[in-house]
Amino acid sequence: MVPMMLLPMSRSAGQGRGGSRGADSNMRAWRAFAGEISGMDRRISALRVIACYMVIQLHVSAELFVKPGAGWWAGNVLNSLTRSCVPLFFMIAGATMLARDEPLGPFFRKRVLRILPPLLVWSLFYLWWLWHNGGGPANWPLAILQGPTMFHLWYFYALVGIYAALPIMRKFYIHSSRRDRILFALTWFLVASVVPTAQNILFNRHCGGYIGFPRLNDVYHLTFFGGYMGYVVLGAIAADRPASARAGWAAFLGGSLATIAGNWWLARQFGSPCEFFMVYFSPFVVLAAWGLFTVAMSLREGTPSRWLAVLADCTLGIYGLHVIVIGPVLQRFGWNPLAGNAWLNPLAYAIAAFAVCFVVIGTLRLAPPLRRVF
Repeated sequence: MVPMMLLPMSRSAGQGRGGSRGADSNMRAWRAFAGEISGMDRRISALRVIACYMVIQLHVSAELFVKPGAGWWAGNVLNSLTRSCVPLFFMIAGATMLARDEPLGPFFRKRVLRILPPLLVWSLFYLWWLWHNGGGPANWPLAILQGPTMFHLWYFYALVGIYAALPIMRKFYIHSSRRDRILFALTWFLVASVVPTAQNILFNRHCGGYIGFPRLNDVYHLTFFGGYMGYVVLGAIAADRPASARAGWAAFLGGSLATIAGNWWLARQFGSPCEFFMVYFSPFVVLAAWGLFTVAMSLREGTPSRWLAVLADCTLGIYGLHVIVIGPVLQRFGWNPLAGNAWLNPLAYAIAAFAVCFVVIGTLRLAPPLRRVF
């Protein structure tokens, strides 16, 4: 919760100059806390909040999907509708950074300050949690260098590669035509998504959490068109000239329904739940991500409200914290996300987890030095 002292005070006719200065001070404090001074687009702020909630909903309902039973269909639908969560974050990065040109020094300084503090703090936090529960590696610095210390922290490591390549991709994007950008995005879609998916379905059907076609890289050396950079370019293109909201909804719902149907088909083929169509490079997930992003970009541009700005600024911290909240914290109070109604209980559980994380992170961010971390 945000303390009342940060809320703007209305100035009545009886207020003096001291009251006016106090109100102005409170307003500046609120805007600094909410991030309004950065001029963030409300569409981007809304997407950050939606994507962050979708991550939590995905992790809450994932266990319903992997366990065959009465709740499997609920898990299938909820997981399929939220699979575009992390791709949305990459697309937001493209929409906000790819078309801007700035010197390398300031760019990398901003990005290091944006990623390194939360990466280190959350890595150490989860290493401590593992140690507290009798597990985890002995060499903490080496563990952090080798990779994520908790599964969801992979996103921070992926951003390292994205930010390293972004200055180069900026030059391409700024000095290329829209046709060139779309050609790059389509090539990425074919190389990273469509062709590997088709190859795996036809010749190497499996339930692993990946889509792979090594020949594209080993023989044709198309590595440049792989990875999450394609989502970054796709986000910039979609933000630069958005399609209609109707096209966006059709793509999101179509991609999500195709994922649901594909999951059902593979579950019948293998006799058990299969995540193949839910990986982030699945054509259905790419389509759903583009669709939801397009729906948001088709709305009118504007400054976010104070609460939307506050929520958006807390999303990185909420992402870092949510794993421990949906696990031991809420369950310590006797709340089991898999019990009760398989459709409603996971929704209520995810909303509660998001709210708890927001209160914690929002409170921490009241201290200016902690805003670099949370």
